[in-house]
Amino acid sequence: MQFEAEYYDGISARAKRVLVDIVDSHFTFTVSVTNADETISHQPIKVLIDDCHVQARLGGGKRLIDLPDDSRLETDFKDLERCLPAKPANRFWQGVHYAETHKFVILIAFVGIALASAALLKYGVPVVAKYAALATPVSMEKDLGKQTLNSLDSKRLGYFEASKIPVAKQKDITTALAAMCTKTNNCPAYQLNFRKSPIIGANAFALPGGYMVITDELIDLAKNNDEIIAVLAHELGHVKGRHALRQTLQGTISGLIIIAITGDVSSIASGLPALMMNMSYSRELETEADNYSLQSLKTACIPTKSFATLLLRLEKSHGGGGSMPEMISSHPDTKARIVPFLKEHSHCS
Repeated sequence: MQFEAEYYDGISARAKRVLVDIVDSHFTFTVSVTNADETISHQPIKVLIDDCHVQARLGGGKRLIDLPDDSRLETDFKDLERCLPAKPANRFWQGVHYAETHKFVILIAFVGIALASAALLKYGVPVVAKYAALATPVSMEKDLGKQTLNSLDSKRLGYFEASKIPVAKQKDITTALAAMCTKTNNCPAYQLNFRKSPIIGANAFALPGGYMVITDELIDLAKNNDEIIAVLAHELGHVKGRHALRQTLQGTISGLIIIAITGDVSSIASGLPALMMNMSYSRELETEADNYSLQSLKTACIPTKSFATLLLRLEKSHGGGGSMPEMISSHPDTKARIVPFLKEHSHCS
């Protein structure tokens, strides 16, 4: 039996076309060699088949035969198995080849990978991100939050400008928030930052490490300090649950998974500030922050309806279109969210 092949001697990248004979359990063929005096000689090669490694078939690709001296034969010959000495069938590689050469199996595998990837992104990644956030040192989380805030403050991005809220008003808000934390005795470490942002508009959000930002536009929208404190209490709920870090890790892990699946880095390569500004908390995290805010307001004797009234006003202010602020663009429905705040009443003397 004969078959044609490309011979690589393991030294030169240039292939030589050879005709391989299978005789008495040996591969035999002749290679043309150019001598130093530019004459051509013919070098016979004979190797025992059992000493060679005949690689498994990969789809419609060439068969690779590794010879004992690190040289190689590559051939398009399809019926190589019939020509080789009989060996026990390797059912694993038979199954691999069958899967690679049958379109229906390929389609089933593709659908399975797509469904498994979707399930991993939806259910697996949030769990991994949660435990990764809990295992992250607080100092590292603070560094991440500080760097993100510095990036958002940069003129290049243009997200923030210096706050125009009077210093006295800023002090009143800061003092009122500290008073609420004193009464509840349940506030995490935080740093409140005032910023003006025509791009973001009326909003408040928490970055990793306890860095909270409230915009001038939201302060102007509020009727009193109780409404502002109610919103900041909600953000403290995110800080306490380390939600910003969890969402950041979730976005990063999801991006890595998508890169691994698609091989497309460019579509995921957006900066951390962009990720932070475009993320929305999940229903579970929003509800957790709402519950923290509700309990804090009740304990501190602040009218719980303050959160509801500002949330409705915030939604109404964006009713004409445009991007919605994070507090009202997340999954929970605004009307459903405010029901507990309207029903509850603070029992204070």
